[in-house]
Amino acid sequence: MNKISVVEVRNALDQWLKAFNDNDIEALMTVYDPEIVYANSAKPLEIGIPVVKKGFIDGFVIKPKVFFKEEQTIAVDGLGYIAGQFKITGTNPEDDNAIEESGRVVVVFRKNASGQWKLVFDMDNRPPDVTI
Repeated sequence: MNKISVVEVRNALDQWLKAFNDNDIEALMTVYDPEIVYANSAKPLEIGIPVVKKGFIDGFVIKPKVFFKEEQTIAVDGLGYIAGQFKITGTNPEDDNAIEESGRVVVVFRKNASGQWKLVFDMDNRPPDVTI
């Protein structure tokens, strides 16, 4: 495991977290690889930036914020993997009630030809052992 690669992958995730928490769809999409596969436990499989972007635009209506707790990071040979727990909070625009959900996520980053780490696979679930 290359320590520099691990730091680079964490930096890419930090870029994603900032863009998400800012609800900045354009900045968020710059983190994604054109071949992104997004497997969210609450909806059908999404493939490609245009499809993923639409899902986030729809989701940003609640003005979400995400909190992330890293559990494992591995980076080797141009691939990086991060697993952890997340909690998303927001506000229902219809009734102003708080929204909160927690789960576990695995993201895979791939280093592209330009040397940038891009998110190529994103999968989450909602197991009962999440403590965040």
